[in-house]
Amino acid sequence: MNDDQLTRLLRQVDEPVSPDPVFADRLFEQLVRTTVRSRGARTGLPLVAALVLLGTIAAGLAVGSGVVKLPWLAVDVTPSLSGLPMASLGVTPSAQPSAPTPPIASTAVFDLLPVPQPSGYVSKISCDGPIGTSDPVAVVQLHGVGATGEQVLLDVADPGSPRIACTFGDAHAFVRTLIDARHVVIQNPGADLYTYAVVDLPEVRYHWFQLPGNDATYPTYIAVGPGLDQVLWMSADQAGGSDKIHLTTQAGDAIVATLPNPQSGRDCIPEEESKLGAYAHSGADFFVLDQPVPNLNSLLLASAKTALLQVLPPTGGWSQGAQPAMALWSPTSEALYYRQGSDVWTWEPDSSPKRFLPGVSWLHPTISPDGTHLAYAVARRDGLHEVYLVDLAQGGSPQLIGNGARTQPVFLNSTQLWYATDTAAGCPGPSSNPLVYSFVDGSESSSVIDLVYGVWPTTSSNW
Repeated sequence: MNDDQLTRLLRQVDEPVSPDPVFADRLFEQLVRTTVRSRGARTGLPLVAALVLLGTIAAGLAVGSGVVKLPWLAVDVTPSLSGLPMASLGVTPSAQPSAPTPPIASTAVFDLLPVPQPSGYVSKISCDGPIGTSDPVAVVQLHGVGATGEQVLLDVADPGSPRIACTFGDAHAFVRTLIDARHVVIQNPGADLYTYAVVDLPEVRYHWFQLPGNDATYPTYIAVGPGLDQVLWMSADQAGGSDKIHLTTQAGDAIVATLPNPQSGRDCIPEEESKLGAYAHSGADFFVLDQPVPNLNSLLLASAKTALLQVLPPTGGWSQGAQPAMALWSPTSEALYYRQGSDVWTWEPDSSPKRFLPGVSWLHPTISPDGTHLAYAVARRDGLHEVYLVDLAQGGSPQLIGNGARTQPVFLNSTQLWYATDTAAGCPGPSSNPLVYSFVDGSESSSVIDLVYGVWPTTSSNW
């Protein structure tokens, strides 16, 4: 996604359907996570409830199946950010970075924690055409394509003609991780909660694996390493009131850290919760952001089996709002960004964390694929949100963008930012209208993308 001539990809003037599919997706994920993490929970009924809900919504909203021709509009314009006023932030601007070498998909074969394919599983993943090892891709839900909740893989190697490279089959293969352009991790809702598969694309070749443990230890998937040679996961120690962070490689399983968790469960996933962890683009380092309840959040940063940084709650837990939250990697370096208290901090190898954005309590941070811009949402006093943009290359203060309340930003490429209109809502999530903000002219347009699950090679805490 490093083509700076792309200006109006993925736009369509259309109205969202109702009821909102985002609500169903979030409810499904919440039920899965709550089932796995809550003490003494039975796994069957919450999943059945989620699938029944998704099926009911799909029956009312489905507009047909099959691949449709999407109304893309591309304009060949070189973007410019010179019109954005940037005041001094008190941070030394970095030099304009050269274009990074695009990462490529791993050629390794994943073979960790192998198990047979679940009995009765029928693959519904379908791919059409080749996917280049460095092609920029995104896992999204498209308006009017397939059944409600169905994910597709977009290949945008040709910005003027993005295409649906793969479809995943209306929640039968739920994508948990987009590892690179040619590998995803799926979880089949009909199989055991602890069973997953790395799927090679476009061949649709499955490598099934299962996390060790049972309903007493609640093994929880976090990530597969970019080299397809590591599985990062977590298990619960209910008696000890903790979570154990595991790293599985060909050498076996190792516990990297033990983080506090009273294993008490909760009723709602707060908006401050983000993904549990992720690898740096090099695969050398990873972070885990354990989030049992906000005042007990822990941040672990490690390289292989060695902990490099631990931000642990004090005795009695964090004071309100002081916990670490919303971490993400730069897609072009080993820099980690995370929120702690009312500030944003950054960490780089062989250094201590440094305050990066003082007075910013961000939500849903996202960095452009070329590493030059960062966007995030902040909560307003009325409970709605606004989106801000920071120029990482030239420095400067955060700049408010968007025409009204906006939330959940995700960079689709280096010139376009997806986000949604914001409406007051409680658990589990808001109703929204998807939009795309253009860096070329500062405009925003309705988007054909209803929901973004993952984008590669960029990164975001949304997924």
